[in-house]
Amino acid sequence: MKLIPAAVATAILASEVAAHQVQGILLVNKTETPRWKYVRDVAPQYPHGPWDYPEGSDFPKTPPQTDIYSTNITCGREAFASAAKTETADVLAGDEVGFRVSWDGSGEYGVFWHQGPIQIYLSRAPNDDITNYRGDGDWFKIAYAGPENDNKWSAWPGVGDYNFTIPKTTPPGKYLLRIEQFMPTHMEAYSQWYVNCAQVNIIGPGGGTPTGFARFPGTYDNKDPGIQVPPNQFVNGILPNDQMRLMGYKAPGPAVWTGEE
Repeated sequence: MKLIPAAVATAILASEVAAHQVQGILLVNKTETPRWKYVRDVAPQYPHGPWDYPEGSDFPKTPPQTDIYSTNITCGREAFASAAKTETADVLAGDEVGFRVSWDGSGEYGVFWHQGPIQIYLSRAPNDDITNYRGDGDWFKIAYAGPENDNKWSAWPGVGDYNFTIPKTTPPGKYLLRIEQFMPTHMEAYSQWYVNCAQVNIIGPGGGTPTGFARFPGTYDNKDPGIQVPPNQFVNGILPNDQMRLMGYKAPGPAVWTGEE
């Protein structure tokens, strides 16, 4: 696959140094819950002293994951360390649930900074022991936000929430609910991932059998067509609008499970 010149790549990366985000807020029927109450908190990318950022700032947590083979791609940077202090939200199957950007390059709250899709996955905790579950089991996809047209992603620009529906027939139990918002590029072995996981207890009659499973890490590869994309699917001003072909994008991972048999 054709690579962009080093100078162009450097300019892209330099322009996005502060343009990152973290999704630490769970929404239930569009009602905001406290930051990091139900979403596993993540570690800062680099250790910082209290003099670097105001107390309570989550800015050091916003840098992306770029290694899709790392265990940090499961739920975010060292997220399992906060599992025991994370509460579990009761959610009814069929409810609208979502994630809200809790911090970005401009401060508290904010938007999804990067041009790319959003995907939502669920993974059932073995024996419903959510506190001790690392997310190393099977995940099934329940929602996807892709391109709106050949030039624009549906979650960009100026979007800070992503809401979706828990399938009505989801088997009841305790799950990790995972959001991945990422920027695919046409650079070899380089993409940016913004991943967080909430702990939820899904309540309902069940009856469905989820299909199409993934593992994180394990399923994705840097050369997957939805991760390393052709230049006409990389929205960053490289090509003019009339040459863009976002509608041909194919997302990585399994198909969305809707709960319908």
